[in-house]
Amino acid sequence: MATWILCIYTATLTCFLLGRIFVDGVRKDCSNHTSSHKVKRNTDTEAPQQKGKAVGTRSPSNFLDDLLCNYDKRIRPDFKGPSVNVSCDIYVNSFDSISETTMDYRLNIFLRQTWRDTRLAFEENEEMGYSDSVSLDPSLLKRIWVPDTFFTNEKGAEFHHVTTENKLLRVNSKGEILYSIRLTLTLACPMKLQRFPMDQQVCPMKLESYGMTTDDVRLVWKDTDTPVAIADDLVLPQFAITSIVTTQMIMEYSTGSYSRMRAEFTLERQMGYYMIQTYVPTILIVILSWVSFWINIEAAPARVALGITTVLTMTTQSSGSSGAKPKVSYVKAIDIWMAVCLMFVFAALIEFAAVNFASRQDKEVARRRQKMKQKQEEKEKAKNLNRKKTNYSGYSVAGQQLSRAAEQRSQGENKDQAKNGGSIEKPINPTEFMDKAKKIDSMSRIIFPCAFLLFNAIYWPTYLG
Repeated sequence: MATWILCIYTATLTCFLLGRIFVDGVRKDCSNHTSSHKVKRNTDTEAPQQKGKAVGTRSPSNFLDDLLCNYDKRIRPDFKGPSVNVSCDIYVNSFDSISETTMDYRLNIFLRQTWRDTRLAFEENEEMGYSDSVSLDPSLLKRIWVPDTFFTNEKGAEFHHVTTENKLLRVNSKGEILYSIRLTLTLACPMKLQRFPMDQQVCPMKLESYGMTTDDVRLVWKDTDTPVAIADDLVLPQFAITSIVTTQMIMEYSTGSYSRMRAEFTLERQMGYYMIQTYVPTILIVILSWVSFWINIEAAPARVALGITTVLTMTTQSSGSSGAKPKVSYVKAIDIWMAVCLMFVFAALIEFAAVNFASRQDKEVARRRQKMKQKQEEKEKAKNLNRKKTNYSGYSVAGQQLSRAAEQRSQGENKDQAKNGGSIEKPINPTEFMDKAKKIDSMSRIIFPCAFLLFNAIYWPTYLG
């Protein structure tokens, strides 16, 4: 048992000594790398940390070892000194989609960030290929300090790894680092759709430092004419990019002040799709509803079928145009158009109902007059019969007085009937109401098109202006 304990103790001690020897060797090697070359001097008083390292005639591997030896990525450049200025610019490869339903847009970009880290400065050596700048493997990003930039209005993001990681890392002799990365972003874009589909949308892109305040990091746009550039062959199916505005500001939060950059894309919607799919079809449907004004009044089935068909078609068109749009609480321009067009089509159907009712009044009035005439004739027959009975009973004074009183009452009733529209009437035109119905149709042929033209004269300048 004691032998086993002694063996275990010996093995443990041996492993410990070998580990110490290995660590001491690595430290000595790193120290040799640093001391075996002349260190580049930098008189910049704002960066008190370790400056650049010489290259000498070492191999590229040794050059990288020298460059990163004693480098601590946990400490920002110029620690306890002035804040690090991170200069950014963006190149837009494509706008993949702009959605009114989810109120966001998707784009593919190159995000380029530049800052200075004097700890990575080095002496130029053209013989070894280390001239003004050196391109490094992106895997070294895990070993150096990088700014914690993020997109505040980001809803989704993707890195690209085909065929390798789409990242670029480059450092020059002064310690200036260029870090470029390709991203596909889905960014929120609050939209105002009151003028849809003749609207302009301003979609922002917001970049900010997440954890480092303005005391440590300041994000600024690159000092060029176009810090946000777009590809020359970039084409959007429904929009045109009219302008790009860049700004930078300081955001105040409960955790401190943070630097923010903002780019605003002004997108103007193209009307071609909606003209073909919505406006032209609805105009034709409204014009089709006016055809009923030229159809004979007696052809009621044809006019009713045309009116109902146009109303249903208009309703279907309205539902289709609004089905793919967000359910907002306010009225959009296209909603006003569809509502007015539906009103015109429905009014054409109501016009036929009024015309049909008026055209049937001639027959109704003639029937009423015939009925009243029959009643009057029956009354006359009854009076004549009573008069004959009175004459047959003799020429008594009482009978004569009754006969005269009956005649006076009869004359008085005739006068009252003449005043109240009774059987004694002035002659009228038997087609009076039919003429009125035809006149309504004739007026509608002018009023409806003129009213629709007036609506268009107000609608288009209001929303296109």
